[in-house]
Amino acid sequence: MIRGQGGVTEGSGRPEPDEVEDDSDDDAVLEESPCGRWQKRKDEVTQKDVPGIDETYLAMDTEEGVEVVWNEMKFSERKDFRKQRTRLEKIFDNLTLLQHNNIVKFYRYWIDSKQGGTSQATRVIFITEYMTSGSMGQFLRRTKKNNKTVNLKMWKRWCRQILYALRYI
Repeated sequence: MIRGQGGVTEGSGRPEPDEVEDDSDDDAVLEESPCGRWQKRKDEVTQKDVPGIDETYLAMDTEEGVEVVWNEMKFSERKDFRKQRTRLEKIFDNLTLLQHNNIVKFYRYWIDSKQGGTSQATRVIFITEYMTSGSMGQFLRRTKKNNKTVNLKMWKRWCRQILYALRYI
C-alpha cells in the first residue's frame, strides 16, 4: 500500500463543548495485543479489494496515542497453515522493516492459535497505519461521482510519490 505525503492537519485534538458525548460503548476494547500496546475496538474498517484479509477493525496504539488498523487473516483446519507459516513469517518480517514516507507503516504481527471445541482456528493478526482518507482509488471514485476533475499538478505529485515508494522497495 502506498500513501501520499501531507494531508489534513490536525487541530488541538480537544473536542468542542457541544461535541462531547458519552461514547463509552464505542471505545470498548474487544481484544488486546500480547504486548499490550494495541487495543482492538468494535469499529470495523472497510477495506475492499484486499485479498486474504478476513476482518479489519480500528484499534488504539496506547504508546503513540493514534488509531491503527487491526487486520486478521483466519486459517481454518482445511488450510494447511503449518506449511505456510514459515513463508508468512518471512513476508511479515520483511514488511515490518519497510520505513518510508510513501508506504503505509506496518507495525507488528503475531500468530494466535486457540483451541475451540474440536477444531483449531489460527489467526494471523497484524497492525498497520490507519489512512483516514482511504485509498487513491476511493478518492478518484468520489471525485468522478461529484463530477470533478483532478488537475495535472496533483497527478504529477501522486506519480512522484508512487515512484519514490517503488524505488525504495
